[in-house]
Amino acid sequence: MKKVLSIILVLVSFGTFAQPKEKDSELQKQAAIIKKELSLDDKSEHLVYNVLYHVKTRIADIPLGHGNYKKLISYVDEERVSMMKSLLSVNKFKQYETAFGAEEKQKIANILAKNDEHVKNNGVLVKKVSLVDMDDKFTGGKDADDTASPANTETDNKIANSDHK
Repeated sequence: MKKVLSIILVLVSFGTFAQPKEKDSELQKQAAIIKKELSLDDKSEHLVYNVLYHVKTRIADIPLGHGNYKKLISYVDEERVSMMKSLLSVNKFKQYETAFGAEEKQKIANILAKNDEHVKNNGVLVKKVSLVDMDDKFTGGKDADDTASPANTETDNKIANSDHK
């Protein structure tokens, strides 16, 4: 009996994971508008949707208040332009930029304004420890946070000198 139940549970879980994801209705509408404006086929509309979805998820992955928020958003916008250029012919891309370029720039400006408001209210996110910071601790580089006591400095120097022998 337990085997039958476990098999049923496994099959149900596979069925759950195999279900296609529901598409974002807002992005579908936007892709349909672009399709209509540029006279694209269904396959191109699907690819445009994928670009729009990629841009939306990439922007959502960048936390508000990040120290390099503007730079990262500009990279995502460059990705959008690059993907649309590769997707559309030169003439269709020019039509896209004429019809939707100003709207896309306004969206980016709104996103950056939202980030500026967040930084104004909450400040910039605290810098996380990186591998470079860790390397400095092991190579003897001192940060502003480090407090060197004479005992620790002596021990550190002995360890450093013994490594070079």
